[in-house]
Amino acid sequence: MTIIEAVAERPMRAKELASRLGLKWTTAYRTLAYLEEHGYLRVDSSTGVYSVGSHLYRLGSAYLNSHPLVQAAPPHLKPAGEEMRCAAQLNERQGLRVITLMYVDAPTSIAKTQPGFSWPLNVASKGHLLLAYAPKVVRERVLDGSLRPFTALTITDPEQLRERIEEVRAAGYAVTRDDLQLGVGSVASPVRDAGGDVVACTTLIARSARMNDDAYLERLVGAVSEAAASLSLAIGWRPGHPGH
Repeated sequence: MTIIEAVAERPMRAKELASRLGLKWTTAYRTLAYLEEHGYLRVDSSTGVYSVGSHLYRLGSAYLNSHPLVQAAPPHLKPAGEEMRCAAQLNERQGLRVITLMYVDAPTSIAKTQPGFSWPLNVASKGHLLLAYAPKVVRERVLDGSLRPFTALTITDPEQLRERIEEVRAAGYAVTRDDLQLGVGSVASPVRDAGGDVVACTTLIARSARMNDDAYLERLVGAVSEAAASLSLAIGWRPGHPGH
């Protein structure tokens, strides 16, 4: 599983994978060959680079197609993206990472917003939001670990990230600019289940230059919060329940 997760994050050759995971080259090669034979991975014969295979794609598609939040989200997420003329996402936390479950594309396409993309919790509004509402043990594992930078504006200092978490919890939403992709910013708001637990977040993604307009940013926050609240209501949360 560790090998599959590493390749899913970034395609690589057997030698690079062995070095990254601290494996013997022979062990890495045998495991990669087995996973490729059974369709979990595929290999480019001209470069020797391994990437996700068709069997994993089928499993991932089945997960998305049967996910109750993915089924419930379109009527709440699509109007928000269309109103603000930006990309919209539904994201959830899986372990120490964020994964995109659904997206609505923007009139001008923004890269790396489609389902299946995954990011650490220290980056982007969706990561900060889901980290802020994660169990304490998850927050501490992230803060104690290596905080990977994506741009010069990614938060990689644990104390700064801890302060950011408190700001997000106080505000009830998260806003970031240029920390995942230069020129791109986002806002995220929590989706709660019937018990009040945060199980996902809605995210609106726009060019960061547009977000420098305070009036537009205020509208983004309102739209993403309304989408999150209406989706929460659709899955059983009610005002006055825990998390209100």
